[in-house]
Amino acid sequence: MKTLYFEGAGWSGAPISKATVGNCRIRTAFHLDDGRAVYLEMTGTERTKHSPSCYKWPYTGFVSSCFYVTDEEPNDDENRHSIYHKNYRAFEYTEAAILKIVNRLGASFEAVKVVPDLGGYRVFPEDYTRSGGAGRLNYGDEFRFDPEMTARREAVHKFIYDLELRELEEDRRTGAKKFVHFPCGRDFPNFSLWVDEKDPGMLHLLRHFNAHNRHWTIRTDVGESLDDWMATATETRLGSCGC
Repeated sequence: MKTLYFEGAGWSGAPISKATVGNCRIRTAFHLDDGRAVYLEMTGTERTKHSPSCYKWPYTGFVSSCFYVTDEEPNDDENRHSIYHKNYRAFEYTEAAILKIVNRLGASFEAVKVVPDLGGYRVFPEDYTRSGGAGRLNYGDEFRFDPEMTARREAVHKFIYDLELRELEEDRRTGAKKFVHFPCGRDFPNFSLWVDEKDPGMLHLLRHFNAHNRHWTIRTDVGESLDDWMATATETRLGSCGC
């Protein structure tokens, strides 16, 4: 099946994300049938009693950015080669409606899917700049989604999440001040976990302690169990963050 993948750029845990396509803000880059490259970003909004009349459906989507990606230098594609004006058209925030919009641009995809947070697709590379031509983006029609690897990453995420919950509770109980605590009396895990841009078998874990951060790499392409993956955790320094 010819599928176009989107990056989830909003909060996947939001109610609207869970009720619709997996994220309330999505973006991708892809190629039309004639070879031209396009960047597309959309947002979804839930209708409430306070919403304006333009919110026709329970969950309404808007095209927030859509333009041809060119090799022009200096580059100002979003303004010079815009296809949709910001919020030009409202639509029901569903995969079926998004697919229609994509194909009306001149593509012929059979499905669209939003990649989970740890699915490994990001439109903008870490070294993204406006210059560099059409090759400066990562394309959703070239991305290959790996469900098994994603499930492994999500298992690591749950392990770290549960670990931090226990450590936060212990730290608050003992007054050790290893972590910064919320004044409301309830704490939430506070860490970052992401897929390495060039090595999909590697995860980066950044944990935030009181007055300092620490960074680990974890491999999910080694072994078959959570214990195997966590056994590869290696503390390293993370670039300019110095942690």
